[in-house]
Amino acid sequence: MSEETRRFTHLPSDRAPGPDYSGPGVEAELTGRMPEGRPAERPQRGGESYDDLYTARASSVLGKVASDDGMLDVRIKAPGELGGPGGATNPEQLLAAAYASCFHNSLTLVAGRQGVRTADASVDTAVTLRKRGTADDYRIAADLTVRLPGVEPEAARRLVEQAHGECPYSRAFMQGAEVHIHLV
Repeated sequence: MSEETRRFTHLPSDRAPGPDYSGPGVEAELTGRMPEGRPAERPQRGGESYDDLYTARASSVLGKVASDDGMLDVRIKAPGELGGPGGATNPEQLLAAAYASCFHNSLTLVAGRQGVRTADASVDTAVTLRKRGTADDYRIAADLTVRLPGVEPEAARRLVEQAHGECPYSRAFMQGAEVHIHLV
């Protein structure tokens, strides 16, 4: 039994084991254990509302990014390709890692609901910073490559489409993320 399989032996036998991190809501849905307490409800576009399940907090100060719980604490430098010194991570790498993890979690959830095992699945994400013209007109593009060894091609295609439709990062890219900016 692999380390990853041992880590997820608490999952019901009809569910496929997932990656080491299953993300907000995914672990709860796969195991049937919902977070304690009633989360706050926030109105969203179109009058719909979502329950807040988890809020991650991080700060960027003087070339360093850190989460409020200390689990993330990294130096940030512009890559050499952008004229920076390199030698540290950058926002595009962090976004690529986060998107790959989130999409993998969504894929695991979708596949688990259908009884498809994805223990060997992988998601590679490339995030590209783009600029148009000479103005400060920047955009982000993402390319995901999903590998689902042992899953029939048509079933794999369906799972990836469903995961793309459910992944919060994919939805943010497709529909635009809700962003609030506060100046204090």
